[in-house]
Amino acid sequence: MSGSGKRGKTADTVGRQIVIWSIVLGVIGLIVVLVVADNNDDEVGFSGGGLFGSEGAGRLVERLNAAAGAQQICYGWEIDSDLPGMTDYITPVTPSAPALRTPAPGATPLPTPAPGTPQSETEQRLRDTLAAEPGVDVGSNLGTGVDPRERPQECPRWVVFTADYYYDITEEEWTSVTQGIETNLPLQLSPSDLRQAGITEVDLLGDQANARLADAVGALPMIVAEKGAAPPVPQIDVQAPPAGDKISPPGMARYVWMGIGGVLVAGGLVWIVIAAVRSRRSA
Repeated sequence: MSGSGKRGKTADTVGRQIVIWSIVLGVIGLIVVLVVADNNDDEVGFSGGGLFGSEGAGRLVERLNAAAGAQQICYGWEIDSDLPGMTDYITPVTPSAPALRTPAPGATPLPTPAPGTPQSETEQRLRDTLAAEPGVDVGSNLGTGVDPRERPQECPRWVVFTADYYYDITEEEWTSVTQGIETNLPLQLSPSDLRQAGITEVDLLGDQANARLADAVGALPMIVAEKGAAPPVPQIDVQAPPAGDKISPPGMARYVWMGIGGVLVAGGLVWIVIAAVRSRRSA
């Protein structure tokens, strides 16, 4: 066999190996991408604490604050997450311009309780719940950590979304939830109203459970308006991002895909060069 033939065969073998390794690396990279994407779907972010994070809680509080101003009804949430590692909001979130005055119009001034006066059953239950279970996320149009049922001066009328989760430590996920609506308005509200609004228990256990919880809380003013207990809430224009807000940087998956593409392109170029050299030497 001539020297040129041997060199051509060697170049062909090297080229095949490069292509094979390029494919192998591409498959490995694809597996990495799939694993990362799966982990990102399962993770629940608590940036800033709580179930909604600082930004999510801020948007929700402002939304409820606008509804409270239009309907003169306080709206809030009490969610028992059963999560052992959930923390409170690092910075308490409050509405930028509270829509309800203190006291609210029509509110009956509360007498100053005498020393030793027992608390109401509702207030005592709320305090006991919050003290005993740190995984409870509470908030309202008055801000995070503020339950409208405890603020009769500002909130003589209130509606509160409730959810009680069970977190399976073995599976490391929520496995069941009970949702409901509590109110002191003269109307009946139940989980069926939430389901009619498109919020089901299945939604509250899915990958986007936190977002669906926010949707459930935000749907309360609409539900009350549809019951005829308050006027509809005017549509609010979407506000521009605050100054200093930046677009989130691309995730790791993007760089993995870029790496895979680079490897495949490089392998293809090497194969083309080897094939061209072999063809010239054979000629």
